[in-house]
Amino acid sequence: MKKYAAYVAGEWVDAGADGGNAIVDPASGEEVSQAPALTPQHVDAAVGAAQRALAQSDWATDARLRADVLLQWAGRIERNVEALARRLTLENGKLLGEAKFEIANQVNVIRFNAGLARSLCGHSHSLGARVMGVVLREPMGVVAVISPWNWPISLLVRDLAPALAAGNAVLSKPASQTAGISIEILSLLVECEGLPEGVVGMLTGSGGSVGQAIVEHPGVDMLAFTGDGATGKGIARDAAATVKKVALELGGKSPFVLCADADMEKAIATLARFIFFTTCGQICTAPSRLLVESSVEKEVCERLAQAIDGVKVGPGLDPASQMGAITTRDQYEKILSFVELGKKEATLVAGGEPVAGVDHGKCNFIAPAIFSGVDPQSPLVQEEIFGPVLTVQPFASDDEAVHLANSTPFGLASGVFTQNLDRAWFLSRGIKAGTVWVNNYNRFYAETEVGGYKESGVGRMAGFDGLHEFTQTKHINFDSTE
Repeated sequence: MKKYAAYVAGEWVDAGADGGNAIVDPASGEEVSQAPALTPQHVDAAVGAAQRALAQSDWATDARLRADVLLQWAGRIERNVEALARRLTLENGKLLGEAKFEIANQVNVIRFNAGLARSLCGHSHSLGARVMGVVLREPMGVVAVISPWNWPISLLVRDLAPALAAGNAVLSKPASQTAGISIEILSLLVECEGLPEGVVGMLTGSGGSVGQAIVEHPGVDMLAFTGDGATGKGIARDAAATVKKVALELGGKSPFVLCADADMEKAIATLARFIFFTTCGQICTAPSRLLVESSVEKEVCERLAQAIDGVKVGPGLDPASQMGAITTRDQYEKILSFVELGKKEATLVAGGEPVAGVDHGKCNFIAPAIFSGVDPQSPLVQEEIFGPVLTVQPFASDDEAVHLANSTPFGLASGVFTQNLDRAWFLSRGIKAGTVWVNNYNRFYAETEVGGYKESGVGRMAGFDGLHEFTQTKHINFDSTE
């Protein structure tokens, strides 16, 4: 069991005599980490330090300094991928291979943003014979990044790197369930040469105490939150009191549109990978709704049943495991309740049985489940389950496919599988989602933006738009006195 300290106003704060928050391995139920349970007073100290750092250093104006610090950080992560990945698996439950990918991929993300730091520019306008308008992009100021437990490092770095590249001071509030690995990643950052004290802070603790104090603090200029919709809506409401800028990536109920002319082998493998095997379906972009052309529905269901037959569910550190553990006990129980609902309301195509040979009182292992014949208004279709549960809905025309795809409150991501370019274009344009993958799925790049339509969020992360999200514009108007 490893004990961690948080970093507040240039000082390390340990858990103290009370032991802080316990972090449990979801594959065994054993405590593997402890992180400090901070207070609103720590939030106030961190905000004050961040404000002083921006006022007393060149961080906001020296793009080369910011790029250099980010490049140092990327190098430190790159040299520690193996150890960091093991800690991530212990706290999150995901497969070790996936954990290695998550950690290693952040090196590329950080380096891309290091380059963007030196590419941030505004524009100018000639507004008259002696009048010039200059529009600058300036940092927001103090930014708080509140990240979740499912892809805790990817979603932390995705917001933190551009926020720093744009010249902000950033306070990180990681999910309590994965606070240890988040602290390890951030520790590699605060050790970088040239980073002014106070520009980065770590605020561990509960959402109700530390998180709420961050949201309400008048010294926080912007909030970047990734998580469930109910929490995101509450943050938006509370942030309005001090007119904070918010960027929210919230829930999803992503459609996977499978046409009869698609490459079936690739489509089935891709679908199974991202709704079942990747983080056990605990990803907000998970393709949890299969919309399949009616003529191939039976064939597709049979192939999906084969894809999950005999799947090995077990600890993420076991090389034989194909699926790891559900990260939290609450989420485990929520998924089980949806599986039971599906057995009552729909047709169980495959899966849905308890994992054999494990202690279900301690271990959060769940087998995949596939349901067909689902009422379009059922919670199985309308609510985010956040687990390895797939619903199957047939469509007879492309118009019907678009209608079904858009029939939930969400609009985060989607997939279209067809070999017909005209159909791909029609479906992609018709689906109301921030991302549409065509003949692939869940591909993320540092260069391209992500974000949601409808109740899946506001704002865009990654790419140039992600950098601009953490800036505000200022117009300076020059008028000659002659």
